[in-house]
Amino acid sequence: MSSRKKGFPKKRKELNLVFDWSGVSFVTEQPTYSQTGNPHFESNVIFRSVFENQSASPQTHSLKAERQTVAECKSTLSKGYTTSLNMGLEIGAPEEIAKASIGYSRGYEVVNGRETTNQKTLTWASEGTLTVPEHSNLTAEIHIKEKQCGYTFKTRVAIRGTVVVNFYSRRDNNKYLMVFTGDMKEVLLDDKTIPDLKTEGRTVFIDIEGSCDFKFGIEQQIVIS
Repeated sequence: MSSRKKGFPKKRKELNLVFDWSGVSFVTEQPTYSQTGNPHFESNVIFRSVFENQSASPQTHSLKAERQTVAECKSTLSKGYTTSLNMGLEIGAPEEIAKASIGYSRGYEVVNGRETTNQKTLTWASEGTLTVPEHSNLTAEIHIKEKQCGYTFKTRVAIRGTVVVNFYSRRDNNKYLMVFTGDMKEVLLDDKTIPDLKTEGRTVFIDIEGSCDFKFGIEQQIVIS
């Protein structure tokens, strides 16, 4: 249902469309993943401290450190109707990632066809004592071993509900023009560019594909030299 006003722009670039997805549900099935290439590992130093003893007797020092690293997921949706919509989908993570205690147990979000970055903060802590012999020094470092791995995925999303779109004129100081309210089943069936649509009642099922790359810390090493 829509209410169109006089002087409606004829060109899409002259319009500003604001979508309200609150009345639409997007339910994504657990994806099927295929790993791309072999995982890559690298180690980074996130903490370094030098303990120097210039005295004639051993010294004991306390070592307490807490640092943070970022776990990152970069994802892209390459196939599916949602590549043309200004919205995101929650995708279930690969089993290895979901079980890695890095913040992706509930999955990650992919938006449109552009690359989407999801980040999680990981905290690493170390505490203990060091004895430094007389007239010498010790260096303590915390190394974090990180893993990088990539996947492609295939899944299906179930879409159901009513979308509301408000139209504004870019050429007229963002003036309100009209509102469109539509059932997603009708909207999707009217789009002839979408192949192989499946429906069940008011629900529409669409196959989607994409890729994701993860980088995250897997191990903390304390190096004393």
